[in-house]
Amino acid sequence: MKTRTLPLIAGALFALSFFLPAYADFTGLRCFALCLDVIRDFPSESPLGWLYYFGLILTNLAFVVILALDVARVAAHKTRLIVSVVAFLHVLSWLSVTLSEGDFRSLQIGYFLWLLAYALLLASQLVAARKPAAAA
Repeated sequence: MKTRTLPLIAGALFALSFFLPAYADFTGLRCFALCLDVIRDFPSESPLGWLYYFGLILTNLAFVVILALDVARVAAHKTRLIVSVVAFLHVLSWLSVTLSEGDFRSLQIGYFLWLLAYALLLASQLVAARKPAAAA
């Protein structure tokens, strides 16, 4: 598989995940809107929860930026790799949040495609980071 194929597949899955059911009855786009609602109204009783949802917003923005930089073949492979790892782990953490709340059945196909998109983006960054090392 060509190295440019992975990020394109990741981008397609990422986009598709926003239109499919992701959590309970919400599409991925509705989940994103709910995160925006949470960060707009800072809850003084739960600043860590606010920070978690703010992180999800940043994670989605980071995905788009990393994908664009990858497709445009902009350097900074190590930075993109580090951000990709953090973003993937943050998206994966939603699985542990729902498991800890006993709410696993609320996760829908959109969430798993979203997670897979981050895994593929991370894989493409690993491939890109290895190329310069192999060339040296």
